[in-house]
Amino acid sequence: MRSSITLFLASAVMAQAVSPNPPIRNIFTFPRNHFIENIAVRSNSQLLVTSMSVPHLFAIDPNAAVPNATIIHTFTNSTGLAGIAEITPDVFALVTGTWDLANTRAELGSLAVWKVNFNSLAGPQVSFLTQIANSTIFNGLVRHPTNPRLLLAADSAIGAVWKVDLLTGTYGVAFSSPLLTPTGTAMEGLHLGINGLTARGNTLYFTNSAQKFFGKVTINWEGVPTGPIQIISNSTAAPGTPGNVVYDDIALDRKGKVAWIASHPDYAVGVRLNGNNHAQRVIQNSTLLLNPTAAAFGRGSRKEERTLYITNGGEFTPEFDLINEGVVAIDL
Repeated sequence: MRSSITLFLASAVMAQAVSPNPPIRNIFTFPRNHFIENIAVRSNSQLLVTSMSVPHLFAIDPNAAVPNATIIHTFTNSTGLAGIAEITPDVFALVTGTWDLANTRAELGSLAVWKVNFNSLAGPQVSFLTQIANSTIFNGLVRHPTNPRLLLAADSAIGAVWKVDLLTGTYGVAFSSPLLTPTGTAMEGLHLGINGLTARGNTLYFTNSAQKFFGKVTINWEGVPTGPIQIISNSTAAPGTPGNVVYDDIALDRKGKVAWIASHPDYAVGVRLNGNNHAQRVIQNSTLLLNPTAAAFGRGSRKEERTLYITNGGEFTPEFDLINEGVVAIDL
């Protein structure tokens, strides 16, 4: 399918003066060498966190007096987990693989999709759905916004959105486009094309880290585009920054009016979605936002719904150990 762009320019530009950051709280810091990749939130406020460097699914109660990370399940025959998304109430899909972290690619044939069901009185029930034979990365995940049978996955390597049937496990490419591809190598930091995914109504929202934009496309029941890809905002135009923002994963607020994007190296960026006004609000913190990888709003109370949880990939020591990986909360 031949792709076209509709470029939406913001009708109002956010002032360069940076307003004071909202409060940012540290929730939990993981031990060394846990690259924290993604996050989902249960209806009871519990955070589910994945790491690409260890094969565990973690749960964190952010409202505990001293939050701690509990291992929900260990996925043997994998080295880490990537995307996670709720597919039905308190049932989540996630991706495991054998990862080459330096290149953010999995060994071909090692990717697998699993379900974790929290509805049983016997505790979380983990079930295998399917093995992915011909992709090296399923990055962002989201359930199709109108078709409950389909899981959509961002392939950051080939520039495609895959669809996985949540009942049968069959899978294939829903669509691809030059606007979804990476532009360079891991050494250049340009090896991740389409990255974060979220959806609302019949619209799929996504980031392209290498091409430095946040976009959207309308899709049909099968996940196929029904219109052109539209660019909403460019990370290089984030106000008050030196143009170094790299968009990663996305969270929509409850009303669907603002998309918050976890952004490298130390940002959370809010993009307005109402009308043609796509002004960006930048939150920057070099001590609490450390290579943010994912974002999700809390659940379970109005206070939680105004809390944006951000996962930090962490930072490297001179000895190349990864430190300060974890989860923080921004009280918006």
